[in-house]
Amino acid sequence: MTSHQPRARYSHHAELLGAPESRHLMPMSAIVPRYTAEEIRRFPDDRVRYEVIRGDLFVTPAPGTAHQRAVLELAGRLQGYLETHSIGEALPAPFEVEFTEDSAVQPDVIVLLESQHRRLTAERLYGPPALVIEIVSYSSKRTDRLQKRRLYLEEGVPEYWVVDLEARHVERWRPGDEASDVVRDELVWHPDARTPPLTIDLPQLFTRVWR
Repeated sequence: MTSHQPRARYSHHAELLGAPESRHLMPMSAIVPRYTAEEIRRFPDDRVRYEVIRGDLFVTPAPGTAHQRAVLELAGRLQGYLETHSIGEALPAPFEVEFTEDSAVQPDVIVLLESQHRRLTAERLYGPPALVIEIVSYSSKRTDRLQKRRLYLEEGVPEYWVVDLEARHVERWRPGDEASDVVRDELVWHPDARTPPLTIDLPQLFTRVWR
């Protein structure tokens, strides 16, 4: 990592950062730096989200109102269910999950079961949570559906939800899936066979988000 401040290259998805000394005639391996989780933790706190996936840096701007309402709705329902059955907790962003030294992200909502708490520290979670949720926004939709999906499933996240507020559905992914299960009505999550499942009424949830 150079001593220069990185410069953002804007696109229609979460931005990757390039080095300021980049030149268009240089090969891509030279103009796109690789980052680690430790390096991005030293970046300035300037109201954007810095994440690194397989060494590539992604920068996402602050979310909007509907996005934050969805985070609160989902985290609240999950936390109520988890507390009722004493099986874990839900944590909303900003909170870091480090999978490898070159892959650390801040999902919109994660769920930890009791058996996973040994990997939880005061600063971050190491390794996969039981559930990851990303709320799609204009700036993050490509990253959520491609790079983050691959990362989560490759690193052993049992279930990943991509919540599309505009389409009013949830794209559910599990390891081994070749396509998502698109859910529009009742979203059922059953993390522990000893407890009843959680059922989320999606039309009701989206109505609250878009109120």
